[in-house]
Amino acid sequence: MPPHDSILARAALGTAHALGKACRWCARRRFEVAPAAASASLTGLSWLHHVDGVSLPEHGVYGLATLAAGALAAGGLKHKHKALATAGAGSTAVMADAWVGAALGPSVPSLIASALVTGGAYAAYVPWLVRSRRDQLALQVKAAKAGVAAEGLGTNTLAPGLTGATREETALMQALVAMLSVPAVDVTALEYTRFGWRAVIVLPPGRDTSPHKVIARRDQLATNLGLPGKLRLAKGEHDNELVAYLYESDPLASPIPWPGPSTRTCTEPAVLGVDAYGQPVLIPLLYNHTLIGGATDNGKSGVQSVLIAYAVACEDAEALLIDMKPGAVEFGPWRRSALALADTPSRAMQLLKTVWAEVERRGALLAELGEKKWIPGKHGPAWFVFIDELAELIRRVPAAAKLIESLLQVARFVGITLVCATQSPSNRVFGGSTDGRQQYQVRIGLGAKESTTSNLIFGPGAYGDGWCLDELDLAGKFLRWDREHQEPVDARAYWMTEDDVAATSHRYAREEESTEAREHPEPSPDPDDDPTPPSRPTPPSGGPGGGRPLLRAVPTFPDGSEIADERHAALWQAIEKAGPRGITVDDLVALDLPQFAARSSVNGPLGQWRRKGWVEEAGKHGRAMAFRTAPRLPVAKVPTAVEDSESVTIGG
Repeated sequence: MPPHDSILARAALGTAHALGKACRWCARRRFEVAPAAASASLTGLSWLHHVDGVSLPEHGVYGLATLAAGALAAGGLKHKHKALATAGAGSTAVMADAWVGAALGPSVPSLIASALVTGGAYAAYVPWLVRSRRDQLALQVKAAKAGVAAEGLGTNTLAPGLTGATREETALMQALVAMLSVPAVDVTALEYTRFGWRAVIVLPPGRDTSPHKVIARRDQLATNLGLPGKLRLAKGEHDNELVAYLYESDPLASPIPWPGPSTRTCTEPAVLGVDAYGQPVLIPLLYNHTLIGGATDNGKSGVQSVLIAYAVACEDAEALLIDMKPGAVEFGPWRRSALALADTPSRAMQLLKTVWAEVERRGALLAELGEKKWIPGKHGPAWFVFIDELAELIRRVPAAAKLIESLLQVARFVGITLVCATQSPSNRVFGGSTDGRQQYQVRIGLGAKESTTSNLIFGPGAYGDGWCLDELDLAGKFLRWDREHQEPVDARAYWMTEDDVAATSHRYAREEESTEAREHPEPSPDPDDDPTPPSRPTPPSGGPGGGRPLLRAVPTFPDGSEIADERHAALWQAIEKAGPRGITVDDLVALDLPQFAARSSVNGPLGQWRRKGWVEEAGKHGRAMAFRTAPRLPVAKVPTAVEDSESVTIGG
């Protein structure tokens, strides 16, 4: 049970929140609640007078005032003076209410008198309010069409119904009236952010008042708004709701450096970048085919690089790459860390056939196990198939369209996900006989000049709903759509430099002599514990006097591959020197080797070598497990690229 203080604190916060909402509602509806507030105040004052006691002379004053008001009403009726009669009748009701309240105090008669007075006040007040608003709205619309600000005509032209609780709300309501000629039903959920504000507008019924119509006239609304900043509009949750964003400053103006891999398992989403609210953009790649579209030079390659870095860093995933640009200029740097790379049409087709064969193999395995879904780490690694220039692939290999369509339909349940990118989206690109676009559960749109691009990526009518890619003005800015994000919010992808790509590919490079796909991942240390190896030192050009070059023995792993990292070489040699008896992690830390002064830093490479079979357990020294080197037979080479146009061989 929560502590008593915690319950009180939550109750206080809830009460304060409710009071705040009530006060804000009253502030925004102050013209509508004015008669009721005045009547309630009058009744309360009369009850207070009753508590203090009402003397006989004071009763006489109440009576004389009531009679005088009644006489004024009678005179107005007699002389057919409407304003005088109305004022007299209203004053009579008010004085009678005050007299009853002062005489009887809180009682049923007093409440009845107060209700009658309130009703009479509204009967006279509402027609005036409606007429006043109509006249003032008409004047303001005429002023806006004539190019004259309403303030320039005097404060009387500002309609009471167009004055919000804040400056931004007032400006938004008046801008909508100037454009639609009718006021908005309501402006709710006005929230301030670090870069501006956001509001939800309930639009009135009418012929041209739908969210699509207003979004199409965004420039006019921005002009009428007259506030500094960039206005973005989107359709809200309901058909009559419009969401307005005003960015007073651009939170995404500067490139955002890539912080490095965020996870080592593909069961967690990839972090693609940061949105305009400063929140990380999470992309659930596993089991969700992803479409990336946008015009050239808008950051499509950068988005792919971040997602590939995520895939190669995951211990329970493999990346397969198809790059249709000559020379594989986009995916070529990832060759060492990818399971396979196809860079020609024939190789791409063979790779797709290999992926389909893997789908069938995994499906048969799941059927044999009696399970319905491939779980990375339990059944084997997930495959992420990245395709760059999808439109070019379909143009040069038309038969690939049907194969990709089939993979989009059935590959998800066996842990194989397609991530397709194109700068020329079209109906032909998205499928052979059906629209394969429906199978992309995650869609990422980058900058584009034509509105049709938005509709092709996000679906028919997306541009009218606010998915406007032509408003993304910087490379790397994008809009993201998935099941949990149905509202367009500006975001920007992390920026990976060429050095970042090279270092990441080197760090997660596949062993050149290994043929096995990644096995079930064991508990591993934090990614930061596996330091990025430095570049290999340049060997000396010659011996003393410029003679014969000095040759040194190069340390190698059991499979014969060179240990390029000097820090890892020192750690490996320490384990070798321990002999069959082995050495514990604490003893390795005690050696004070460079970069290995903590258990976590030693566990990183040690865990990798154990998974490869190069290091094995040698028994316990006290309570700690010791480790020793173990010989390992060399195995066949795994292809990092498709070797020819006839076949594709992939490990696992």
